[in-house]
Formats: sequence, structure tokens, C-alpha cells
Amino acid sequence: MSQIHALMGWFSLALFLARGLAFQFEQAWPMDARLRVVVFGNDLLMTVTGLSLWALRHHNPLYDGWLAGKLIALLAYTVCAHWAMGRGEFRSLGYVMSLLFLAYMIGASVTRSAALGLF
Repeated sequence: MSQIHALMGWFSLALFLARGLAFQFEQAWPMDARLRVVVFGNDLLMTVTGLSLWALRHHNPLYDGWLAGKLIALLAYTVCAHWAMGRGEFRSLGYVMSLLFLAYMIGASVTRSAALGLF
């Protein structure tokens, strides 16, 4: 299940990278309803596998700092990604920030460290 969760995470990253970049250049296809269903489905399955791994491995964000950091970054990513795919004038900043939060989530998952293994 861990490998499936990771694979869906990489798929989500690639999909957001492509969709977000195309949206910044005002292309129409990133907001296609069929693609949005694929994105929602992947995010839903990734959430289910993530919560399952959380329960099966007895992780606790109060004790596992990397998980708390990842959850906080997930909330920040969600806000910034929504901002990036909106109609605001600073949506490019939202896109860059959402990519940074995605990178942090991946780094925290790989290193199992809230500080990404730097300290």
C-alpha cells in the first residue's frame, strides 16, 4: 500500500505540474471536467491509502513531527493550489508556492524528518 500511495503521489505531482503550468498560460484543457474527475479520484484514493497507512503503522502527528509537517503542508498546498487555479492576478505566485509545499511533503515523507534531515 505504501508503494501505491507513493505512486499516486508522483502521479498527482506530475498532473498538477502540467495542469498548473498550462493554466498559467491560459489554456482551456486543465479545467476539463473529465480531467478534474481523474484528479479528484487520484486525490481521494491517495487520501484513503494515506489514512490507512497512518492507522496501520500507528503514526501519530503529535509524536511524529514529519507527519505533522506533512499534514500542515498539505493544507497549505490545498489553499495555494486553489489560488493557483483561480482567476486572481497573483496566481503564478500561488502555483510556485504550491509546488514548494508539494516538494516539502515529498521530502518529509522520504526523510521522515520535519526538517527534511537538515538538522
